[in-house]
Amino acid sequence: MIDFEAVRRAYYSPPPPDDHVPTVEERIAAHERQRVAEARRRGLNMRDSRMGEYGSLIGGPSKPPTRFGGGRPAEFMARMPPMPIEWFDHENAHRRVACADPERYLETLSADHLAGFEPRPNGRTLRRLLRAERLTGPEAHMIEQFLTRLRMIELAYLLSRAGLTIHEIARAMLLSGLKTPAKVHWLNQFAAPPAGQ
Repeated sequence: MIDFEAVRRAYYSPPPPDDHVPTVEERIAAHERQRVAEARRRGLNMRDSRMGEYGSLIGGPSKPPTRFGGGRPAEFMARMPPMPIEWFDHENAHRRVACADPERYLETLSADHLAGFEPRPNGRTLRRLLRAERLTGPEAHMIEQFLTRLRMIELAYLLSRAGLTIHEIARAMLLSGLKTPAKVHWLNQFAAPPAGQ
C-alpha cells in the first residue's frame, strides 16, 4: 500500500541523495517532480494538466485526480541514477559466477542491440568495456545504449551468462550515466549501505 502522505513529504522535501535506497514513495515523488519540471519547461498550464499541487497525488484528495500516462506505475517511471558505487562494494556484489563462454553471449547481445554502432564491439571488447574502471565519452554512450536496450532478463543474465558481478554492472551503469528506471530499480535491490553509514 502506498503511503500518499510520504509521497507528498518527499515531493516537497526530497531526502538527501545517496543516504538510502529510494522508497517507492520517494520514487513516485521524484517522478512527479520530473513531470512538473518538464511541463513548466514546455509552458503547460499546471492546473489543466493536474500535476503537482494541482492534482490529487500531491495536492490531496480534494484536487482532481492526477493523470498518468504510459501504462506503468509511477514508481517505475522516475529517472534516477543508481546508488553510488560504494553501495555495491560488499562481498555479495563481488561474487562472480563461472560461465562457459561469456564472450560468446556478449557477442550475441552486441549483434542484437548494437548493430548500428560502427565499429560494433565483439564479445571480448564489450566485456572489457562493461568491466572497465573508466570509459571515454563514446564508450560511455555505447554502454548506456547497450544497457538501455537490454531486456530485463538479459540484464540479469549478465551475471550468469556473461560472468559479470553486480559491482561491475553498477559501475558500468554509473559510468555510462544510465537512468532507465526499471534497470536502476533492479540494480538498487543489491545495494547495501557502506560500512559506517
